Parts: sequence; structure tokens; C-alpha cells
Amino acid sequence: MATDLDLALGKSQYALFCGITLFSFFILKYSLLGNGGKQYPYINPKKPFEFSNQRVIQDFMENAKDILTKGRSIYKDTPYKAHTDLGDVLVIPPKYADALRNERQLDFSDVAKDDTHGYIPGFDPIGTPFDLTPLVNKYLTRALAKLTKPLWIEASLAANHVLGNSTVAANQPREDIMRIVSRMSSRIFMGEELCKDDNWLKVSIEYTVQLFQTADELRSYPRWTRPYIHWFLPSCQAVRRKLQEARDLLQPHIDRRNIVKHEAIAEGRPSPFDDSIEWFEKEYKGKSDPATQQIQLSLVAIHTTTDLLLETMLNIALHPELLGPLREEIVTVLRAEGLKKTSLYNMKLMDSVIKESQRLRPVLLGSFRRMALSDITLPNGDYYPDASKFDAYRFSQMRETPGQDKRAHLVSTSQDQLGFGHGIHACPGRFFAANEIKIALCHMLLKYDWKLPEGVVPKSKAIGTNFLPDREAKLMVKRRVPEFDIDAIDNSE
Repeated sequence: MATDLDLALGKSQYALFCGITLFSFFILKYSLLGNGGKQYPYINPKKPFEFSNQRVIQDFMENAKDILTKGRSIYKDTPYKAHTDLGDVLVIPPKYADALRNERQLDFSDVAKDDTHGYIPGFDPIGTPFDLTPLVNKYLTRALAKLTKPLWIEASLAANHVLGNSTVAANQPREDIMRIVSRMSSRIFMGEELCKDDNWLKVSIEYTVQLFQTADELRSYPRWTRPYIHWFLPSCQAVRRKLQEARDLLQPHIDRRNIVKHEAIAEGRPSPFDDSIEWFEKEYKGKSDPATQQIQLSLVAIHTTTDLLLETMLNIALHPELLGPLREEIVTVLRAEGLKKTSLYNMKLMDSVIKESQRLRPVLLGSFRRMALSDITLPNGDYYPDASKFDAYRFSQMRETPGQDKRAHLVSTSQDQLGFGHGIHACPGRFFAANEIKIALCHMLLKYDWKLPEGVVPKSKAIGTNFLPDREAKLMVKRRVPEFDIDAIDNSE
């Protein structure tokens, strides 16, 4: 019986590893890595008298999957250390995830800020003191039912705007998918006006792309040099320019809405706005920074949602026999129930296909990343049959299995499904992201056909701890006549 490690690393003789569903997770633990804890061995040790770790880090950047495969093969369910692009880490098998998921001595925020250089000027949206979790839980997740219709409308408008009615031959789809996701997310986060502002969408996407590329570049430098070297790197200067462009573009919009808001309040009416700009103002009275906050939302929402939606579409293209059943499910559910949040919940095959796509190609080789603030005692996984095989029905069938239903949903987290994290630091926006992806897929599946060029099989690539999609993969997209008019579907919520 194979496991997630088999799939992610392409080695069927190795076991469950972790990540967005399949990779072992990292814990940066200084006391465990030093003399304060058990001396776990390095899988990629430095050579005798090798004082710098630059060679082993560069080797990890180029061969992370092979190195981690070797570690899993040698150490099985025993933790081991590794020199990585994120520093020295302790690699812990996923069987410990349930025991550690709510451990408050395992810090997430500081290590994330350090990994992504949130302390460097221009990276402000990452280092921002504004905690998204209470805002997402209090406003976004509670409002999912009433957000379904505006998301649905914007998905239709965005798809028509980006893809239109013409046939698109062999196009790299990532940019188009990101534009669609960006418009959908911005409709909820920023309102109708800004979500259709091409200049804002352009600069927010460009900033996001530039930031992630620059963060990868910075990781090639020793940590102690990064607070200084960034002043001289053209890429870091570009990040700062893009952030300032975003501020300059957003400020006139903020000024206009403030006038409207103040007029309403002066007349005894409530604020006419109900978007994330308003949510931040309510939560952080007098401390709100709209540009930083909106870019922060873009970073956590648009980039990862685009990645999963694109991966799902590529898997459907690899398995075109799914097009019929997926379309039939959409039509059946919408005709029976109309457009509701529960309608999306009942698209079980779609849910399974997305979750399986997330399981097979995680964003990171190790998504349960923490820094231990004190010594942690590890207690002494689950396995998927045919883990290296894409099984679109894997999780829809699991829903029908007694005792497994709760962990079969896309938004469910468990020790063997870490795509959205696990425990107290699980992604709070996963419920919104799941709905957003499903709505986008409803429109894409019913309105378009897509396929891979003849003989093309997308291949993912690991660069350090990043597990990237095939950036060269192309899709051929063609408009089709939908089974029924989903733009006229009733929304009764």
C-alpha cells in the first residue's frame, strides 16, 4: 500500500511524507537542533571542515525531493534534521500532526514572517501587525451564504472578460486564471468598483508575483545578510516600487468612499459599505492601512487559490472523462437546489477532484511549519491506497464510508491532509477559498472546453521547499454552449 510520500516524491517504496496533503512537515526547533534536545542526524550534513552551509543549501534547492525521499527511506517514522532554504529544520513525520496541531508552544506567525522576510521594507503586507484570522472568522466566513451570489456574478463577468467567446490556442493559463480569481476575490474584499479596475488588478498581481520571486532570491543569501543586502538588490527595489504604486492607486478610491461614508453617517444612515476595507476599519479603529491590508489579502487569497484552481483544471485536462460527470453534477444540483452555499457543498465529485489535486501537488514540501518555543515531547498516519495515482472519486467515496466522512471534505484538515494546515493555525479562509474555486469551476466547466496540446503532460518541479506547477504547461480553451443558463440561476439566500 502506497502513501502520500510515494506520490509527491515519485518513489512508491517510501511512505507518507506530508505537505498539502502529502508531505512531512517541518518544525524549526533551536533547542532540538542544538544541545538542548535529542541529537537527530542530518540527512544532508556538511563535509568535515566545511564552515559555510551554502553548498548544502544550494544542493537542497536543486534536489529537495530527492533529499527528502532519502530521509524518509532511511529514517522512516523517526525525525531527522535537514539544511534547507528555510534554514536548519527538524523534519517530523505526519503521524505526529494530531498530537502537535494545537500545541501553543509551536509558533507560526514569527517563523512565517522570518521565512517571507516580513521585516524588510517593501514586504510590509507580510510583516503587518494586522491579524487576518479574527477578521476572516468574524466577517468573511459568517457571510459566506450572502457572498455566494456576488461571487457567482463576478465569476461570470470575469470569465467573459478574460476568456471571451473565442477559441484560445495553446495558451499558458496561469495569468488568465489569476485575473479571474483576482476579480472574484476583489469583488468581496474591495467592492464592485475596484474589482473591475484593471490598473488595480494589474499592480496587485504584479506586486504579488514580484514579492514571491524576490523572497526566493533572498533565500539564496545567508540569513544574517538579508537585513542589509536588500538595499542593494534591484528585485527588492522593484518590490518597494510596486507597493508604492498600489498605495497611489488605492488612495483616491479610499478618499471617495470616505466622503460617501461620512455623508451617510451625517444623515443618520449606516455605512453603505460591507467589504474588507470596512471590516479592517471596524476591527482596527484608527490604525487601518488599506493598501497594506488589501495586498495582504491578495497574497494569502489570490496566489494560493489560483494555484489550486489551475492544478485542478490541469488534472481535469489529464482526465477528460471527468468532464461529463462533473457537468452533470453541476446541472443536477443547481436545477434541484438553485444557487446556495449548500449547493456548492453538495457538489461532491467536484469537491473530491479539488481535494485530490491539492493532495497530489502541494504548494510546499512541508506545510505544517512551526518554530518550537520550548522543548516538545513527540508521542510514539494514515495511508492512502494507490497514493501515486490521481483518483477523482477518492474523497467522494470516502464521504460514504462510516467514520471517514468528516475528513473527506475539501475544507477538512487532518494529519494526512495538511493542504490548509491543521489545528489552531489551520487556514481560516479555506471555506471561502473552497466556495470561490467551486464557483469558478462551475462557470469554466459549463461554458468552456479545455484540453492539453497533444502529447503534453504537465510536470511539477520542486525548488527548495516550494513545489511549483509546470509553468510551461498550456491549455487549449474553447467556448461551448452550456446545458442551461447558469447566469440566470436563482439565488434564494
